[in-house]
This record gives sequence, structure tokens and C-alpha cells, in this order.
Amino acid sequence: MSIKVKQVSSKLVRRVYNGGDETNPGSDRFVPLTIFDKIVEDDHGAILYVYKPPNPPNMLLEEGLRKVLVEYREFSCRFSTKDEGKERVILLNDKGIRFIEATADCTLDEVIPFTPATLSSFNPSERGDELALVQLTRFPCGSLVLLFSSNHMVADGAAASQFVVAWSQACRGLEIHPLPLHDRNIFVPRDPPRVA
Repeated sequence: MSIKVKQVSSKLVRRVYNGGDETNPGSDRFVPLTIFDKIVEDDHGAILYVYKPPNPPNMLLEEGLRKVLVEYREFSCRFSTKDEGKERVILLNDKGIRFIEATADCTLDEVIPFTPATLSSFNPSERGDELALVQLTRFPCGSLVLLFSSNHMVADGAAASQFVVAWSQACRGLEIHPLPLHDRNIFVPRDPPRVA
């Protein structure tokens, strides 16, 4: 059976600042890409999570996303360049992560196992300059398909999975553990290079 996924809403979600204010306090600094970031494809990788009911409402998932972006700030930022356009960096401007709400026209049981066409229907073609996006697809049976897609230069599969775990902790009001490592300078190669 084919599935029809209809997008209901699409917006940018920003992190929560002190006191719940979501305006940017003006911290436009750069995070350099590591040597490992620079050798991967500049493309999005997607992870799909499927949940049977009961599921939390989208509003709770959005609030959890706002909270987790405090610790995973890079996901809500944009690429930029420095040194006269020679070096690509992540600009910590907190523009937001794309948050898409969608509905499906059938039950989850009717489309399992997923075909390649079904899988692609959960992955929105809408791609702006965001480094990450989320699509929540609700089924009439109460099931939920959560798609998390992030630029591979910002996070590999393990980091993207850890983000989703931290997001679930934030949704449940738990402390985010473990916290992500933000120091990308630990991978700076020797200058001059030394082969041993």
C-alpha cells in the first residue's frame, strides 16, 4: 500500500534562553570544523524512529527540542566562512532547527514493512540552510514516525543518535546525560605534520 504524507506545519524552533526567552543574546561566534568534518560529504543523513501509541503531543516534543538545543547549539546554527571565505565554520547564530509536523493517510500497520518509497515520504524535500531538521508524522492509529536529519559535517550517526537520546531526556524533564563535547580543537593536526 502506498502512503500519502501531508505537511501540516513547518517552522524554525530556537533554543530556550534564560527565563524562557528565545531571543538571541548576541553571541555570534564561530566554531571551526575539524579535519574529520571537512572530509565527509556536505549532505544530510537521516535517522528514522517509529513509535506505537501512546505518544506525547507535538507541543511537548517541541518544548523538549528547545531545551536540548541549549546543550546541542550547533544543530540550530548555520554554516558561514571566515578568513575571506577560505575556511568554512559553524556560525553560532541560533537561527533554529526546522520543525515539521505532518500526517499520514493510513495506519502504520498498513505500510509496514517500509518500502524505499515509503521511507522517502517521511524525509521532506524542504531543505533550507538549516543544519538539522525534524519531521513528526502522525498516523490515524496514534503511531508516530520521527525523522531527524542533520548535516553530516556537524554530526555523524553516533552524535545524531545521542542528540535524539538527549532530546528524549529533555522531554521527560530529566537531566541531559552525557553532555556533548563542544571542543572541536582536540582534532587539530600537528603543524608541521609528523608521520610516525
